[in-house]
Amino acid sequence: MKLIEVPIKVNVSLRKMIPNTISYLYGNTAIRYFRKYTLGNTSVYYVDSFRRIDVILTNTTRNIRTDEIDFVVNQLLNEQTLGEVTRLSKEKIEAARHHKIRKMKDIVIAEAKPVEKD
Repeated sequence: MKLIEVPIKVNVSLRKMIPNTISYLYGNTAIRYFRKYTLGNTSVYYVDSFRRIDVILTNTTRNIRTDEIDFVVNQLLNEQTLGEVTRLSKEKIEAARHHKIRKMKDIVIAEAKPVEKD
């Protein structure tokens, strides 16, 4: 497996690329930083807000495998500086938003909150 960073145009926003997912996670709060990657036909979004870091995996044709999730989490989330990683699925997002996400076959969100330093 190979994770490749995809260049993002200046005028592109996450709210246009994956609107329901971003609305579910952040509402109207600010996003500090994001990057887009590809893992074959799976799109990977690294999103750093001011309170947590999320890795969003989307695929339009098939379900995302567990080994792909583990690979991306190990590559993008530094385990030394992050707490426990929580995984959310497409069904949970649809249930919370009361809206079907039709374009995506599968969505997985791995979210990690930074460890509080003493």
